[in-house]
Amino acid sequence: MRTRTAGSAATSAVVACLAVLVVAGCGGGGGGSSSSSHTYVIAPAATNAFSKGIYVTIVSPVEIPKKLLTTGHARVVGQAQGPEQCSFTKTVQGAHGPGAFLSGKTITIKINGSNPFIPLACKALKKQPFKASNLGS
Repeated sequence: MRTRTAGSAATSAVVACLAVLVVAGCGGGGGGSSSSSHTYVIAPAATNAFSKGIYVTIVSPVEIPKKLLTTGHARVVGQAQGPEQCSFTKTVQGAHGPGAFLSGKTITIKINGSNPFIPLACKALKKQPFKASNLGS
């Protein structure tokens, strides 16, 4: 039987928190938009050490309904705070669920902040595909 170390448990928790926030859209839309993109800046509810000081910016070619972006007690903020820790541009995969309209679209996700767990989450998110089927879950 394999036991989990505290470090791997923390990494898993950070990845789960940010993956849900980023891909599932737990949070709120904010920021500006132009005719070719929509920008949403999200700060998760700071309920634990894994979510404090994190800001996620999503740049999408299509508008994301606010209903999908407000399902996690996150805050809508005008701009991200702290240094940019990572930025990924990927094509959203999947064709099921409330986020299916994003399938095939290319989005950019930037993570800013001062949380010491952000680099772990950035490393994991770099390897994972963005799945539209996770939106709103």
